[in-house]
Amino acid sequence: MPHRPAYSVTRVAVQLFLIAITFITLAPLVIIWLTSLKTSAELNVDPLALPHHWVFSNFIDAWNTAHLDRYFLNSVLTTLPAVVLVLACASLAGYAFASLTFRGKQQIFALFLLGLMIPSISLIVPLYYTINDIGLLDSRYGLILAETSQALPLAIFIMRAGFRDLPHQLRDAVLVDGGSDLDAFWRVLLPLARPALMSVSVLAFLSVWNSFLLPLLLINSDSLRTMPLGLSYLQGRYASNIVLLAAATSLTSLPPILIYTVLQRQFIKGVVEGALK
Repeated sequence: MPHRPAYSVTRVAVQLFLIAITFITLAPLVIIWLTSLKTSAELNVDPLALPHHWVFSNFIDAWNTAHLDRYFLNSVLTTLPAVVLVLACASLAGYAFASLTFRGKQQIFALFLLGLMIPSISLIVPLYYTINDIGLLDSRYGLILAETSQALPLAIFIMRAGFRDLPHQLRDAVLVDGGSDLDAFWRVLLPLARPALMSVSVLAFLSVWNSFLLPLLLINSDSLRTMPLGLSYLQGRYASNIVLLAAATSLTSLPPILIYTVLQRQFIKGVVEGALK
């Protein structure tokens, strides 16, 4: 039999391209982490060198000096309710669009898809006036509602694909046994749509936790600032202390990295299902 090369030229080129993209993506993050473990003197000598002495106390100094505990708590109190709201609304809407039949179903779903096509920056001004009109400007509740509205279009799209991937006979069996659509949704289909739920959870968490523009627009009080917004103000206050800023940035990046690491398999499965549907 003729010998086949283990790797074709195209496959090698694709792998080299992916390695290059991975390096370009991770390099800034690694540099920030290494910088956060250096002393200021080492940083001035060679910014890209490995630390001679790993100074883990920089994280404690950044946490205490920059009041990151307050910003971290604000991010948690904003992100977790927003993720719960996104999951609740998107799962119900996704089930309705995937399983139910009602007038205007396709047209309403198309309106939700407009949220994926319209740049979010173009909605900032009307969103600001809407939050202001309902009296929730400079409040955590207003920020939660705004973040939820921004994350919902993609979440509904993924949940609809997740429910459509399930056998429709499951819902029919519940209805034949005398159950309602709510029973079919809550007891049967929602547990089976776990990959889509995990994908929506990760995407919503990343979106809200890393959000900068909406907190900048809707929050004025320092006591309500989230981590990304707090870091922007630290740049002016501690501009000369690059090590402190790097340590604060590293602490801010840890929760999204941990969330994605734990849920990456379910996340990728759910996203692939959404792309194929």
